[in-house]
Amino acid sequence: MAQQVFSIRGRTAGRGMRSARAPLAAVVGASTLLLAACGAAVSETSGESSEDGLKIGLIAPVTGPVVPEGTALQRGFELGVERINDEGGVLGQPVEFVMVDDEANVSKSTQLAQRLINQDQVDILFGTIPGDTAGAVAEVSAEAKVPFATAIMGDAPFCGDYFFSFGEPDQTMLEGVVPHMLEQYGSNVALVGNDYVFPRNYNAKARAMIEEAGGSVVVEEYSPLGTTDWQPVLRKIDGASPDWILSAVVGGDAVTLVTQADQAGLLDDTGFSGISLIQEFYPSLTTKTEGMVLSGRYSDQLEGEANADFVEKYRETYDFQDPIPSVAANAYEGVQAIARAVEEAGTTDADAVADALAQTTVEDGVFGNGRFTEDHYFVTDMYLFEIQPGGAYAPIEELGALDTLPPNPACS
Repeated sequence: MAQQVFSIRGRTAGRGMRSARAPLAAVVGASTLLLAACGAAVSETSGESSEDGLKIGLIAPVTGPVVPEGTALQRGFELGVERINDEGGVLGQPVEFVMVDDEANVSKSTQLAQRLINQDQVDILFGTIPGDTAGAVAEVSAEAKVPFATAIMGDAPFCGDYFFSFGEPDQTMLEGVVPHMLEQYGSNVALVGNDYVFPRNYNAKARAMIEEAGGSVVVEEYSPLGTTDWQPVLRKIDGASPDWILSAVVGGDAVTLVTQADQAGLLDDTGFSGISLIQEFYPSLTTKTEGMVLSGRYSDQLEGEANADFVEKYRETYDFQDPIPSVAANAYEGVQAIARAVEEAGTTDADAVADALAQTTVEDGVFGNGRFTEDHYFVTDMYLFEIQPGGAYAPIEELGALDTLPPNPACS
């Protein structure tokens, strides 16, 4: 279980040193402070640090069932820290971060969050991917009164003064695509997902929207993370004869599901949309998903100087030519928003940072402008994207930003 501490300085940190599919380098630039393994001896090189600087604990599942999302999270976060430090750091010091891999495992997420707070003495926690691991880390952060921010899609099963979500709330991802699919394909819908918190919550909201619009959910199926054989689920879906399928299957499972559905001929006459179409999975699916439509906030095809700069840095740094994932953009903007909140607070004190972060806005960022809701969910403009040949997620309709979201039940 690797732990890595970084202090990235300068625009050249890590550039050109990593390929898109190679393991992320443990040493970034000339200022690596520590490389350690749990229970192993520690080797250390010197680097400037200050008790007054900002230190973030990054939890990124770069092994396990959600590697595409975890890798994108780490990369976007790294580039965000690099930009912060290019511009002078925070409170006069470079931002440092300690990275750990929780493998999308709840018990490891809990243990690592506790260790980052108690042993590494980080000021803020950031990351993880599945909703259940986010909930586990949020519990630790609330007890320790340390701010925790995520970049994942979906509503986390948690609410609190110290919890902030930079990812897309469920409602924002469904408001555009459900009406579009009902109009284009028909009223009979199949819902499918991995068997954990996020897919079930996402599908519950989708069901309510479908039924309110006069549609019907003809089948709803779930399978655990790590499922390699989706044929039993696909047979049940095929037997229900849906007009279209909404999928909340994630990670490597999304690739397996879509591939097996395509092989079975299920996608020939049946519409398909949902989380399984996000950019992380395109490199393994390519032509299988071209022409399909999904709803989201980010694409490397969006216009704007901030996005053009981010895309250029991402492609150059990681030798990456595939569609850039939304979670990478969320992490990139998220860590910069945290840095601005700490500067505004003038301290890394948890309560002061949490108060400042709740008021933080993004202006002219990679996906335009954004703000936090009262429940600490980040909202910004959403789009319908069509997956075009070569992997361009082209915006075909601007949906705007929701003024209000349904209250998070966890906040009641």
